[in-house]
Amino acid sequence: MKSLYLSAILLAAAALQTHAQTPVSVGAGSYASFPPASENTIDGNNDGKGDLYQFVYERPIYVAADKMNKPIPTNDWWTDLVVSQYGGLMWAYPLVADPEDYGVKMYYPNSFVADGSNIAYGGSMMIKAAGYTPSKAIAKDWSDWGLVMSLPDSIHNKNMDVTMAHGIPFMWLETQGINPEFSFDRGASYLTQSGSAIQFPTSSSFVIQTDGRYFGIHLSGSTTAELQGQQYVRIDLGSVQNITKVRLNWETAFAKGYAIQVSGNGTTWSTVASEVNGNGGLDSLSFNTSGRYIRLALGEKGSIYAYSLWEMEVFNGTTLLSRNKPVEVSSVEAAFAGTNVNDGNTGTRWASDGSAAERLVLNTGNGNAYFVVSALPAPGDLATYETYAFNKVTNTAVGYDYDAGAGKVYVNWNITTANLKGQAAGNTIQGFLPHLYQNAANSIAFTPVNYVTPRGSMKTAIGKTFSFTYDFNGILPTYNSPYRNAADASPYNANAMFDMLTRFSKKTGYGGDTYWGGKDLVNYAKYTLMAKELNHQAYQSLKAKTRESLVNWLTYTPGETEKFFARYDRWGAIVGFNESYGSSEFTDNHFHYGYLIYACALYGMTDPDFLTQYGPMIRLVAKQYANWDRTDNFLPFFRTFDPWIGHSYAGGTSSSTGNNQESTSEAMQSWIGLFLLGDMLNDEAIRDAGAFGYISEAYATLEYWFDWKNRNLPAAYPHNVVGILSNQGFAYGTYFSASPVHIHGIQYLPVNPGFKYLAKDTTWAKREYSDMMTESAAIDGHTSETDFGDDWAHVALGFRQLFDPKYAAGFMANNLALAPTDSKYIMDYEVAGMTYFYTHANQNLGFFSFNFRTNFPSSSVFERNGAFSHAVAYNPTASAKTCNVYNAAGAIVASFNVPARTLVTYPTLPTTGQQPTGCYGLLPATATATSGNAALAVDGSLGSRWESAFTDPQQLTVDLGVVSTVNKISISWEVANAKNYTLTGSVDGNTWLPITTKTNMPTGNRTDIIDNLNANYRYIRMDGTVRNTQWGYSIYELEVCGTAATGAAPLAAANTLASKAELQTDAAAPILYPNPANNWVKIQSKTKDVYSLTDLQGKIIQTGKLDAGVNTIDISRMPEGMYIIRIKGQTFKLIKSNR
Repeated sequence: MKSLYLSAILLAAAALQTHAQTPVSVGAGSYASFPPASENTIDGNNDGKGDLYQFVYERPIYVAADKMNKPIPTNDWWTDLVVSQYGGLMWAYPLVADPEDYGVKMYYPNSFVADGSNIAYGGSMMIKAAGYTPSKAIAKDWSDWGLVMSLPDSIHNKNMDVTMAHGIPFMWLETQGINPEFSFDRGASYLTQSGSAIQFPTSSSFVIQTDGRYFGIHLSGSTTAELQGQQYVRIDLGSVQNITKVRLNWETAFAKGYAIQVSGNGTTWSTVASEVNGNGGLDSLSFNTSGRYIRLALGEKGSIYAYSLWEMEVFNGTTLLSRNKPVEVSSVEAAFAGTNVNDGNTGTRWASDGSAAERLVLNTGNGNAYFVVSALPAPGDLATYETYAFNKVTNTAVGYDYDAGAGKVYVNWNITTANLKGQAAGNTIQGFLPHLYQNAANSIAFTPVNYVTPRGSMKTAIGKTFSFTYDFNGILPTYNSPYRNAADASPYNANAMFDMLTRFSKKTGYGGDTYWGGKDLVNYAKYTLMAKELNHQAYQSLKAKTRESLVNWLTYTPGETEKFFARYDRWGAIVGFNESYGSSEFTDNHFHYGYLIYACALYGMTDPDFLTQYGPMIRLVAKQYANWDRTDNFLPFFRTFDPWIGHSYAGGTSSSTGNNQESTSEAMQSWIGLFLLGDMLNDEAIRDAGAFGYISEAYATLEYWFDWKNRNLPAAYPHNVVGILSNQGFAYGTYFSASPVHIHGIQYLPVNPGFKYLAKDTTWAKREYSDMMTESAAIDGHTSETDFGDDWAHVALGFRQLFDPKYAAGFMANNLALAPTDSKYIMDYEVAGMTYFYTHANQNLGFFSFNFRTNFPSSSVFERNGAFSHAVAYNPTASAKTCNVYNAAGAIVASFNVPARTLVTYPTLPTTGQQPTGCYGLLPATATATSGNAALAVDGSLGSRWESAFTDPQQLTVDLGVVSTVNKISISWEVANAKNYTLTGSVDGNTWLPITTKTNMPTGNRTDIIDNLNANYRYIRMDGTVRNTQWGYSIYELEVCGTAATGAAPLAAANTLASKAELQTDAAAPILYPNPANNWVKIQSKTKDVYSLTDLQGKIIQTGKLDAGVNTIDISRMPEGMYIIRIKGQTFKLIKSNR
């Protein structure tokens, strides 16, 4: 059997390779035309085919035939319907539909279970029909928040279509060839609008009460409703009698809803009394009527059992009329006969048959018909809902527009209807959730009717078009370099920052799956930007690593087994491999691919050509989770995002109970990546989609996961945070842990400037952090962030620094004072440098402002004590732009120039304190040699060494990556060392200047130190001319020490030049102005000197002499950008602008 099983797997693998696997080019990127056989290695179904093969090619897709060639939606509130024969619960709110093999079951949840963890379904209403056996439930049609579900019975040529939409309290049922039957698991009462019992048969609309819910049944006028199988007790009084009272003595199985009816002939009945909220025990009903027959018509059960009566007594005044009179009952359970009901013995009882089914039947003539179910607040609302019930929703479409200048996202909700009675298409009732109506400006006239949902109170409005406007003040991709401010309690430590960046820069490799590999990509991109802003020597090497890793993911080569994407033709999908956590079946796609898109956008800030070359492939991957293009016939619109509910879903194929999401912050990161990508590509469609998704999901996160204003979670829910939010409720937990730090922290990670929405209400943020710490202490015994472990400690601090950078800075300063071997030391973790960089940048700038904004999408404004302090803005375009800062009233409070593809902080932060002090160990980016493995001489390990060929001369060249100020060079020699050698340095690799010449150096292990250099070099070269042994030259480590390149020079306000008096704060120092500069820049020097002007890669643009006084330097032919000017050991950053 084993050999047969293996053969089947091989056949399935071969089937994946039936056609030659060729890369499909998309710009400079590419993907596999189908998943390679290497990905089909798991066979959890034990069917011999492999799980991936079965899903991609064979798993049934339950959609209408005319939709099979369209993009198939997944990750939505209803998409279990797509993958399951009968689908699961579809939470339209306020109604819920549950397709079954007999028809459809409906719920109207309106309260929560006792512990507040879920909304209570309540009693169900089942709709079926005789001779109707649907073989499946399928998605017949869908729109942005609407669905048409079809339940076809092709054998009998019968069908039922159910149309529903989020927030609309109607479901439209259109039938073919059936007479629909209603039944109720908890019984039902049938009422008029006034609350009295309905008289059947009827062709008028009516109300069904079951389990405290009111369903409206809206009939077309040509359909008649009648009741069949109703449970009852009928007593024949023998002759017409005056009747004034009925007394009912219930056993535990009581009726909540029932009617007392009388008749003179046993055929025509009149209702004289009814009860819709009975509670058992003894009921006494008084009235004044006459009749021979009296009937107790039972409607709604008050318990899980059938109906049971000890006694039913009928009176005329004080005269008992009913004792031992003939009794007829609808059914009997065991020995509990109907005659027991009026035998005068309260020790005997009648009980109905619990298996007997009551049916409300709609007689349609078995033709084509329709009816509408509504979720009524009360019976009295029937007529109001009737006004809109027949306006069936045929399409729902959300429109959005981001206006960067106004700082607004405009959202329009558009509904198309068709009147089932053939009249003019009218309005409907549409509901909206708190993330919209609590946080977006609107002029909607909401009705007094609200519904209970797991997202809080749903307000309703009448109409077909609704508009909301969010305030949205952009997203900041990164920061300029922090600086050491002595006034801070825990100032920035450049040496520590450079150490952390240096440590990360030595990282090689990255994960091969889309989740953990995606995290690596983001880390590479973030550190690349940080290195650029810090002018760290590792910038070029990090940039190269980041580009290589991104390009690897964005291209496919036949035969590779990881780090690529593949196409699913049948589903309409582009999926990354290796997959993880079910991502090959669309689970968590926005988390996984959001990392990649975010990394691409960040890296694109350093390499615009990359975005030009690979932009088409990046767009394709972004569309997999957030397709903004309605004309795209391959990928579904907003796959993982439910625009009406305001947040994403993680479940790729959903589940039988609905969909859910755990990590809101990773969902938010996917929007941040999309938004920034759109800005970098100057693609408004992408950028606007990112803005809409970001602002919607930000408020959904705050309202539903955090309940930041204490207005949405049920009072019985015992926590202030939700770990997993589902369609039906809340879980205080995660899929991987029950620890509070994970439940809270999964909503914070990874550290990101774009998470500023978490700092919008600092009072709430402080409470949330306190809750996490308190719960962690109570449940896990954690008393400090260091108890969380390195990774989760930085997750916590990454959140805290958004609203309290002082605390985070102090915590990290204290931790840095520990020995790296201390178990509490967390600053050697991979993300430590990011937490540190962002924390100190925020501490320098102030606090995220939601009162001020700029006109730049990629920006943020900061404030102190309510006043504007700084703006940070990135200009992704090829020309300089003016950035305006606006206050809440829309008035401009500041303006500054931002050169092309440049990040600018305004007002500029001081340059002093941005760089390490003393002689800092500079990181060699690369090393080359005439022979041997040169990298071993600069790998930071004294346990490895470079060894040359056994001849003279030999050469070892070290590239520092950028021009650096070098103070000291040390060479740790093995016994095979140099007797004579020279050291030279160069800024461009072409012109070499002597550093030192060493002759007659001693034999044996030794370390040569060349000190007090104070010179600028990018390249250091050792030329060995004479050896001390017969062996080659052998170096354990060549280390370069110096002061890292200087950071940004002060930036003057746009259109403003500082006066000479203002500039001359240090009479001995050279002065550079204006900055930014256009055609010329002036340098004021107290003495004669020389200067050099280089680009950021160290390439010399020009050099020259300076006279004492003011010197004018012509820069008119230089392109826009940033440059470095060096004078007398000092370094200035010059911004060239053509504006």
